[in-house]
Amino acid sequence: MSTATVPMDVRLMQALTRLLMWALAGFALSALGWWAYQHPAWKVREIVLVGDVVHQSGDAMRAQLSGRLKGSYLSFDVRDMQAFIEEMPWVRKAVVQRVFPDRVRITLSEQEAHAWWGEPGAQRLVNSYGELFEASGDDAPGDIDQWPVLDGPVERSADVYAMYLSLSIALARLDSRIESLRLTQQGGWELDLKSGTKIALGSGTIDAVLARVKPFTQSISELLSRYDNSLLSVDLRYSNGYAVRLRGVTTGGSS
Repeated sequence: MSTATVPMDVRLMQALTRLLMWALAGFALSALGWWAYQHPAWKVREIVLVGDVVHQSGDAMRAQLSGRLKGSYLSFDVRDMQAFIEEMPWVRKAVVQRVFPDRVRITLSEQEAHAWWGEPGAQRLVNSYGELFEASGDDAPGDIDQWPVLDGPVERSADVYAMYLSLSIALARLDSRIESLRLTQQGGWELDLKSGTKIALGSGTIDAVLARVKPFTQSISELLSRYDNSLLSVDLRYSNGYAVRLRGVTTGGSS
């Protein structure tokens, strides 16, 4: 008994038919999935804010975000919303998460301002990481009158802030807070104290500057005890000593 051989053209037609059926089935499933993906049943019904919300009105932020929600719970752009939030004043970082079945959870980390950048009252502030951000100091908690003014190349803001923190400790025995610290384009550090004393710190890293500051702070009390005058300026740019200018007196000290 012999078995009839199916012609090649028939076999090709059968294979093409099966391929088209699978393609149609895949298209139908994709369309069904997309329909479900965008269906109003997946609408975001609640936006939950957690974390730091001192400077943000929860209701106002929810209103802004609701207007930007495009698509369903499954299809809205998490990265786009996160970028939008992080452009808001006082927001340093935002984490946006979907919470099944219909909520969006937003965790906020706010900026902590510690200094002015450029000039007092400026709209550019320095946070606790030495990063610059735009905001009004009037909205900041605490006593903004105690903030120092930092300045320098914007890409060096973290270095300027780190230098300020180190010098605040090193100069503590002078019993006067730092009013301003500036890094010049030439790389020199210039400092003003609340008492009115101006200090030329020279150039270099934190360690290099502190190495010049230490002999000054260790000996200045003795020098001032001999001269009952106000300390107007200090020049620490020397490798083997320093020079000071008192009101009515100019002298030098050596390490």
